[in-house]
Amino acid sequence: IDEKGFQRELSRQREKARLSWNEEDLTIPSIYKEIAERTPTEFTGYEGLSSTARIVGIFKEGTPVERLISGEEGLLFLDRTPFYGEAGGQVGDKGIISSDSAIAEVFDAKRPHKDLVAHYVRVREGIINLHDEIKAEVDSALRAATARNHTATHLLHRALRDVLGEHVRQAGSLVTPERLRFDFTHIQALEEEEIEEIEEIINSWILQNIPVRTTISSLDEAIRSGAIALFDERYGDTVRVVEVLGVSKELCGGTHVRQTGDIGCFIILSEGSVASGIRRIEALTGLNAYNHARDSLKQLREISRLLSTKRPLEGLKRLLEEQKELQAELQSQRQKLLSIEAVALADRAREINGVKVVSARVDGLEQKDLRILADHIRERMGSGIIVVGSVISDNDSKQAVLIAAVTRDLQKRFPAGEILKEIASRAGGRGGGRPDMAQGGTKEIDRLDTALNEVYDLIRNRLK
Repeated sequence: IDEKGFQRELSRQREKARLSWNEEDLTIPSIYKEIAERTPTEFTGYEGLSSTARIVGIFKEGTPVERLISGEEGLLFLDRTPFYGEAGGQVGDKGIISSDSAIAEVFDAKRPHKDLVAHYVRVREGIINLHDEIKAEVDSALRAATARNHTATHLLHRALRDVLGEHVRQAGSLVTPERLRFDFTHIQALEEEEIEEIEEIINSWILQNIPVRTTISSLDEAIRSGAIALFDERYGDTVRVVEVLGVSKELCGGTHVRQTGDIGCFIILSEGSVASGIRRIEALTGLNAYNHARDSLKQLREISRLLSTKRPLEGLKRLLEEQKELQAELQSQRQKLLSIEAVALADRAREINGVKVVSARVDGLEQKDLRILADHIRERMGSGIIVVGSVISDNDSKQAVLIAAVTRDLQKRFPAGEILKEIASRAGGRGGGRPDMAQGGTKEIDRLDTALNEVYDLIRNRLK
């Protein structure tokens, strides 16, 4: 690895990030800039989950207003808040904003400007007024669950690098109270053994109850100390460093647990590809992980009960083998029945000016079986033209499939594709194919019998 080149590109990226702040300011509505310049939001959510504050801005449907009444929704801007505004992959907090005369539910929090938190609220009762003194309270259970998942993403990042290699880099993330999603650079799917090893490493760190420490430092000092910076994040001159002691150190503005034991447990739900060279892991922590494991065990016990065995995996393998044998036997019987049906239909062939023709409807056959039936009839006849149709049920609707087959000696005079195209058209459908075999279908079942009966006239007209 070119370490010097990496550090050089990292410095360039940091400079681009600083410039992008100024560029992005051009897209921010001027009213948000005015509020941010006049009264930037002081975030108190690292220290506590509630605080008193003053409302410095109210918006309804994008327009500044003086108040929101019961039942209305809008945005509130506060001079200080414990609500984390969505950033860095972590979703915004939820909770309650209340005053002496009103209660509003905060159902989301975002950052329309780097110095502002917008509180998306729905007024439950009373009237929320501009300049009101209020109390802002974050939903503690949701915040704790989010913090568990966020710290777990840092552990996951470190574990991935330990197991797969230092080339692994975060390529995106989503942290919610329910689950975490982590995108990372890697060129191939993870083996089951690798996933199990990653889970085991992370859960061992959780059991060790390692302290999680946050510090504030300059960006350059943080990078020199070994903290990982993400290329798609914007960093100022002063940054927040989140360190799981002896395990990981990353630049991060999100909320985290105080020690890894608070995470409870960690379970990977899935691993897959989302783009070329980018993999994605979804995982659970805490009670969500426990509930998932409990439900999985309940399903396993139910499977054991249904299979009447204490070893469900062995029982399932045995059941699948039996099913495979039954399917083979069923296929064999189906072939025999199709052969018998083919003999009967071939024996009833009509002869038109020396050309044998079979046209029949045999319901309940899928396209594959109908093709096999046509082959059997063709073999039985030796020389001739076959058109067969079958009506099959597709959920609550019905449709018909059509197959035409022509023996080699007649294919130039009566190409199967042309015959089927004509018959399918008369049945209100479409079809076509090769001179020896063609297929098609229709949903107009009531026209199928008439179209099949017209096969004989079609051949007769071609012989004139």
